[in-house]
Amino acid sequence: MIDQGVLQIHEATMRVLNKKGMAFHRPEAVELAKKHGLKTDGETVYFTEKELMKFISLAPSRFTLSGPNPDKGVLVGSPETHHIPGGASQFFLEEDGLLRDAEMKDYVRLTRLFHSAPEIPIMAGMVVQPGDVEPDDTLGQVLFQLFQLTDKPFLSAAGGERPTRLALELTAIANGGWAEMEKNPRIMVVANPLSPLKMDHHATYFLMEIARRGQAICVAPCAMAGTTAPITMAGAFVQTNAETLAGIALAQMVRPGTASVYGFLTTASDLKTGSIACGAPEQAISAIWGGKLAAFYNLPCRLGGGGLTDADVNGVQSAYEAFMNLNAAAQAGSSISFQSAGVLGAFNAMNMGKVVTDLEIIGMVNRIKQDIVISPETLAEDIIEKVAPDGQYLTQAHTVMNCRKELFLPHLSYRGPMARHDQAALERKRILDEVERREQAYAAPKVPASVVKDMKTFLSKEGIEPKKVS
Repeated sequence: MIDQGVLQIHEATMRVLNKKGMAFHRPEAVELAKKHGLKTDGETVYFTEKELMKFISLAPSRFTLSGPNPDKGVLVGSPETHHIPGGASQFFLEEDGLLRDAEMKDYVRLTRLFHSAPEIPIMAGMVVQPGDVEPDDTLGQVLFQLFQLTDKPFLSAAGGERPTRLALELTAIANGGWAEMEKNPRIMVVANPLSPLKMDHHATYFLMEIARRGQAICVAPCAMAGTTAPITMAGAFVQTNAETLAGIALAQMVRPGTASVYGFLTTASDLKTGSIACGAPEQAISAIWGGKLAAFYNLPCRLGGGGLTDADVNGVQSAYEAFMNLNAAAQAGSSISFQSAGVLGAFNAMNMGKVVTDLEIIGMVNRIKQDIVISPETLAEDIIEKVAPDGQYLTQAHTVMNCRKELFLPHLSYRGPMARHDQAALERKRILDEVERREQAYAAPKVPASVVKDMKTFLSKEGIEPKKVS
């Protein structure tokens, strides 16, 4: 039975796209829409419900995102939520509280930690924006490092023509060439519509180019209720749904069957400042409704804001906001969760303590989503009959056999008696020790020397000298 609220949002979305349309600030997008028989006016493309749903039906309900190591491919659209680190933060927050511009050394450090983290199956191509390289060369510089530090699949930033070319060509080199790229997507890129109801020329360009080259696209508006979307969440959801579906439709016009992720991360505006409110409960509500809508359209999805928080330090606020967002998205069926670990101050800064805190939260969220297994063994009637009422279960063989797979075993969280010491200092030490433990777990993948050489050669033709990182 179809949820009546979902149906009302869908019907309102169809009316908006028929009457108001979606603006694409790229002439070739409008021309492509014309070729498919759609009504256009200037930069605006209009959709009837029949036209739009025809394109949406072409997008696969699931696809595999692969990396250089085929054993680490990820099925996007499976019941599992695949977590991706924070991305594109401008700043790095040191553990002593110093906020500074992010540097390439921070990119390398974070990428190593995330590569070694089992909670993170998909990497962020630009986990921070290093300020110590030329801005126009940033994507080439970071991807050169990425493909030496990890063999997991990744989600990348993009931009105009040159950044998109850098991302695609370096990915092809690292993944064995374009023939391998054609087999299944090796790169996924997020295209953010510019609310309300338009997509700028950069996003439109790389959406079309990524689709043309057979790679994966995630269309993900980040509308803010009260500023860039209606103040009512239902109205904001109608607009977000329209923007997402129109973007996916464009990708299908370019290449039918393009792997497309339905993005839905609408949240509230802070009406006191006009800024985004990433830690608002409306972000979690958005994840819930985005999950319903994605299921209605039979699309894999990115819901909510990952581990985003408005807090500017790793502490109580950042933890409860991150848990709210991560858990809501997972329970709503999010296929991927971007910005899942390490981010503070909305999208602005990365912090190592926040990274390990979020990884602990992800472990808890995964355990909650895993739920329980019901079978004769797990119902444990024979064990209860044996032990109750005067025995204990700790030394039973049933406990020994199941303890490591049944219960979540934290790395960071403390369980035990309170010591007569500075509790805040002890917590801080646990966090720093966990950062060190995870960093020491890093083992570099085996990258052929020929791949590194070919990447250097390509970058040299682009006028980029890879930065040396100690």
